[in-house]
Amino acid sequence: MTGNLTPPSIAQSNRSLETVIQRVVQGTALVTGEAFFSALVENLALALSVRNCAVSKVLEDGQLQTLGFFRDGQLQENIAYSPISGPCGIVLTEEEEYYCPDGIQELFPNHPVLSTLEANSYVGVCLKTVDGKILGNLLVIDSHSILDSQLYKSILRIFAARAAAELERQETTLKLQQLNEDLELRVQHRTAELQATLQRLLQAQTQLVQSEKMSSLGQLIAGIAHEINNPNTLIVGNVSHVAHYTHQLLELIGCYQKVVPDPTPEIQQAIVACDLDFIRQDLPHLLGSMQTGSERIQELVCSFRNFSRLGESEKKVADLHEGLNSALVLLSHRLRPSTRRSEIQVIKRYGALPKIECCPRQLNQVFMNLLTNAIDAIDECVSKQSVDPLIQIYTAVVNRTIIIRVADNGVGIKQDLQKHLFEPFFTTKSNSAGTGLGLAISYQIIVTQHQGKLHCQSTEAKGTEFTIEIPIPLESTVGLVDT
Repeated sequence: MTGNLTPPSIAQSNRSLETVIQRVVQGTALVTGEAFFSALVENLALALSVRNCAVSKVLEDGQLQTLGFFRDGQLQENIAYSPISGPCGIVLTEEEEYYCPDGIQELFPNHPVLSTLEANSYVGVCLKTVDGKILGNLLVIDSHSILDSQLYKSILRIFAARAAAELERQETTLKLQQLNEDLELRVQHRTAELQATLQRLLQAQTQLVQSEKMSSLGQLIAGIAHEINNPNTLIVGNVSHVAHYTHQLLELIGCYQKVVPDPTPEIQQAIVACDLDFIRQDLPHLLGSMQTGSERIQELVCSFRNFSRLGESEKKVADLHEGLNSALVLLSHRLRPSTRRSEIQVIKRYGALPKIECCPRQLNQVFMNLLTNAIDAIDECVSKQSVDPLIQIYTAVVNRTIIIRVADNGVGIKQDLQKHLFEPFFTTKSNSAGTGLGLAISYQIIVTQHQGKLHCQSTEAKGTEFTIEIPIPLESTVGLVDT
């Protein structure tokens, strides 16, 4: 059959070449990306009037993966196949192309792809980069003979170069995308590292501020306690003697009045002028008030000392109820009635807590912060409340964990702000009344220093509850304290 056909003239071939090129160029000119390969094989198959046309790329394992596959007038799903023991294997070698006008299955018997495509003729050329790297192949397969090798090879070479350029462009784009993704990941990783570093710096700054603040506050409180305690000790030591002497003098005056019922007019006038009967009644009360005041001063001094804990080791066995009570004593002036509200009632529901080894000074700072925030939240309720202002303190031991809750019925905290409560320098207080360090410091003390937890539950306009959880070390079971 081959011998009965007359090859076309060179002029006819040139005209056919121009026609095919023009058609394929028009069909693929506006197409890029993965769609280009489908458009290429479709236009090539239709322009060359062949049943099959495919363009493939070489995978890492040596397999060929079709990028575009056109068969019998329709685009097909892309497939992967092995070039070994077939004409495509020859194309991917130094030969770089392979042409078989007819009888291809006789040359490659039992080849599954050729058998499936009912192949008789085959023309294939390789896709390669400018530097000679082979990327894949472009081929046409027909069930009839392909005799014009010059036309088909020329056409396939031209568009193989175009397909190679597109494939190389896509692979370059993919590499750039991968590089961009890698760069973005590196940037994200670096950003995360910087954020972590910033967080550590903020924590370090917070701890420095806390340390300086606690040191200054402790020295100030200790100094005040010392200066108050010295004269108060003198008062406390003498007031009992004054009371005793006063009682003796009043008895002496009573005895004198019995012995001398009618004193001289001058003495009688002096008794009336000084209102002796009132002095007899009021003087013991005055001395009792002085005694009560002196004891109150002693209580404040004791609270000051318990709060500051200066001169003591950083960690020691302590009673947490004692720290709570000391904080309440220090804040007692803020619990009193004001022009805007009635007195803040404090309800203490203390459970039996063991004395534990902890940092009492730091925990006292936490109690002070939470109670101060509770009072501030109540004071921020500018409208008249339907309920009396209230702070509740609850303590208990649950599963070897000390639970301390401080709840108020104040203004509450908005839901979207609660996640920021423990961030350094964040405050919900109005008019810049807060520094934003109190809760951040408290969080560090509870979580970092005592391996505990500090969390908040709040409902706007209803109140806030802070919960402290401190695990009890196995060795810290010094006894239960129920105050």
